[in-house]
Amino acid sequence: MKRTAFLLTGAAALVGFVASTSLHAEGAKAVKLGSVAPEGTPWAEWLKGVRSDIEKGSNNQLKTKVYLGGKLGGEKEMVEEVKRGRLEMFGGSVGALASKYVPELNVFELPFIFESDDEIDFVLNAVRPDVEKLLDQRGFKFIMWAENGWHGYGVKGKCIEKPDDLTGLKMRSQESMIHVETYKALGASPVELPVPEVLSALQTGVVDGYSNTPLFGFAISWYKGIDHFTYTKHIYQPALIVASKTWWKSLSPAEQDAVLSSKKREAEGFAGVRKLTKPLLENYTYAKIKVCELTDAQRKPFADKAKPVWNKFAKKSKGNKKLFDAVMKAKGAFKKR
Repeated sequence: MKRTAFLLTGAAALVGFVASTSLHAEGAKAVKLGSVAPEGTPWAEWLKGVRSDIEKGSNNQLKTKVYLGGKLGGEKEMVEEVKRGRLEMFGGSVGALASKYVPELNVFELPFIFESDDEIDFVLNAVRPDVEKLLDQRGFKFIMWAENGWHGYGVKGKCIEKPDDLTGLKMRSQESMIHVETYKALGASPVELPVPEVLSALQTGVVDGYSNTPLFGFAISWYKGIDHFTYTKHIYQPALIVASKTWWKSLSPAEQDAVLSSKKREAEGFAGVRKLTKPLLENYTYAKIKVCELTDAQRKPFADKAKPVWNKFAKKSKGNKKLFDAVMKAKGAFKKR
């Protein structure tokens, strides 16, 4: 089997691309965009176009530099900086916003809430106004949706083919209520760890495995700490780009238009991530990691066992229930098309 070499030439990028142009052009405003996404993932080539749109649209008055691999901190830290107006833009998981400032966004990562890419596209577009309003109320400007993709389980020793296979395992959890509760519902022991600590935790046995997308797990080298990867699609993880509302309000209307001009690349960003799923799974096999994919019948026991997480989320607050209902309404509309 021919290795895809992780497409370092054609997909140099999920949330990245360090601009080679100067940030000190006369009269220009420096714009920093931070992400934990590593170089060599599908966001960067996409973000290269986003950066270009912003600079071109502003006549190079917004000189943008993207910092990859958590160079500006973890996702929680960067979201905090955006909230305080000390970082202009952030690109990453909705869970990062949901962890503190916009907990309603956890709805998108509820286990097994989505069934297909087409359904996801329809729902995200349908609830976009609700999300924009929530973010605006909490000090953020929504720029566009992006995608991290469908999660699977990377562990040592076995594929995760039934819920009991997770029982007793210490699993690295994203710093998110939904991820923690999903693990608990399935019988695993969640261990919250920031991204930079996960590989060493896997290699030393602090954790037995993790949940993440094939893309991220490979790009960040977590695959080096496992020998089995099960593509369960138990959680879909959308991403987004947001700006500091404080910074946004400091921009002229023309500069705001320049930033928003990049929204035309939203579909391109989704497509760039999705087309890599198959070759990425092949890369896992090439790396001597056994890859398993669950059938719909195999996924059902997981979904049934994790379903109480939905109710727990919706009952937590009126805001949660409101956005949950909007998502469920959009799902219903999608099925009636």
